[in-house]
Amino acid sequence: MTQNQKRVAVVGGMSPLCKSHSVTVFERYQYDKNKYEPDEDEKVQAASVDVNKIVSGRPAGDIASHDGFLTKQFRASYGKKLHYQRLAMESREAWLRINQGLADALFVECGMLRVQPSDELAALEKETLANMQRDGFRDTQFVKSNADDRERAARLGWEGKLLDFEIPGSTDHKTFDAVLDSLGGLTRCSAACYHFYKLAVSAGVEFVFGSEEGTFASFIEKTSTVEESKSKVVGLRTKDGKAHEADVVAIAAGSFSTQLLSKLSYHLESAAGSLVTFKIDPENKALWDKYSPEKFPVITWKSAPRAKDGKDTGSIYVFPRTSDGIIKIGYRGVKFTNFEKAPDGVPFTQDGQWSIPLPYEDCKTVPAQAEEAIRTFVSIFLPEFDKANFDTTKLCWYTDSLDNSFVVSYSRSKETYSKRG
Repeated sequence: MTQNQKRVAVVGGMSPLCKSHSVTVFERYQYDKNKYEPDEDEKVQAASVDVNKIVSGRPAGDIASHDGFLTKQFRASYGKKLHYQRLAMESREAWLRINQGLADALFVECGMLRVQPSDELAALEKETLANMQRDGFRDTQFVKSNADDRERAARLGWEGKLLDFEIPGSTDHKTFDAVLDSLGGLTRCSAACYHFYKLAVSAGVEFVFGSEEGTFASFIEKTSTVEESKSKVVGLRTKDGKAHEADVVAIAAGSFSTQLLSKLSYHLESAAGSLVTFKIDPENKALWDKYSPEKFPVITWKSAPRAKDGKDTGSIYVFPRTSDGIIKIGYRGVKFTNFEKAPDGVPFTQDGQWSIPLPYEDCKTVPAQAEEAIRTFVSIFLPEFDKANFDTTKLCWYTDSLDNSFVVSYSRSKETYSKRG
């Protein structure tokens, strides 16, 4: 570190390096050894150390969270939230630039099929298409019920992913309407995390991994020179007892952030999503081909508000298979919380409680409500797996803000940053 460089300590997340900053990232898991693809016995609860994540013309999830699988969706379709759509478009261009020169693409352009609750377009979908029209991207969206869109999809090679799914209980064999977003797809999260880790290391970022040396224990504070009645953070102490001085400490610890910086409890809450997987045997050529990224898009579906029995299925998504044959399904129709007694001094609680992640051992199964919703989804969209056992099940923990948006906060008096989103 040069004499004029500011020291920045990051807890739980990666960081770009500015020439005027010396950056150290602290992480309790040994991602340097497992290349961000942890085994089950490593007890990782994060949401972007994962097999796939969604990428589409409308925002779908954060690319930097960790759920212990390998992929995340990419989308840019966000209804009236035009700023999200434009951010997603910018990020898509960045992913495509990153793909150049890589043997295996980190962003897979498999498309995303937004299946509607009925045989007509929902209000949110109409808003999304209007925004796409406004920004000049309407030709990248293919509405299944629109003859002109179907003709254009056939001409451009997308028709095979405008899939038909019959509405259960429909007496006249109606099918769900759907919109194929050709901008959408998925990101290979674990591979992407490792890629950016190597870039950060080459740029001079220091990483400290380990259950003792990489695990945050407490802030180091001293009396503020600006307001003597207040304290200022001047570094952090790790679980092994070592002190690490820093000009700025950044907290990017996902659903564990509130436990490190309790003031975030005003803005953030830990909530779990439900994930299950099926496994395809490569010898089963029919299924291997059908659910490949070349033939099968990312699919998202939100059921009609209520089923005949009064239950709300909520939003569910599924990815094409990975190279290992894993099909991942995620359910966020209900965000499950774990309320426990909050420690003294937590500024915001609900009747003295706050939601924090469950212990890893309690996250290996999904709630009955989630399993029922996923089974309904599977019976419609993946009929070959209707009676199959799940290969894996787990809860993965996210950090939800009050408005489900980004949170970036800086405490000037404390010299701490925090972020989620």
